Amino acid sequence: MYGLKIAGAKYLIMLLWQAPDKQTSLLMTTFYKKWLEEKMAIPEAFRAAQRELREAGLDPYQWAGFVLVE
Repeated sequence: MYGLKIAGAKYLIMLLWQAPDKQTSLLMTTFYKKWLEEKMAIPEAFRAAQRELREAGLDPYQWAGFVLVE
């Protein structure tokens, strides 16, 4: 992680525990749509994607292990 930050990465999305492929895909797809299509800032897009999955009733254990590191 530190090597990526030293190399210039401003944000990292990391996973704290194993997550199912389907929920991972849904979170990442939602995040990228909000960031690239809706032009949200990265932190805002990440929180909005998490909120959308939570509101959809998906089990947080399956997607909440993703964290945004600044």
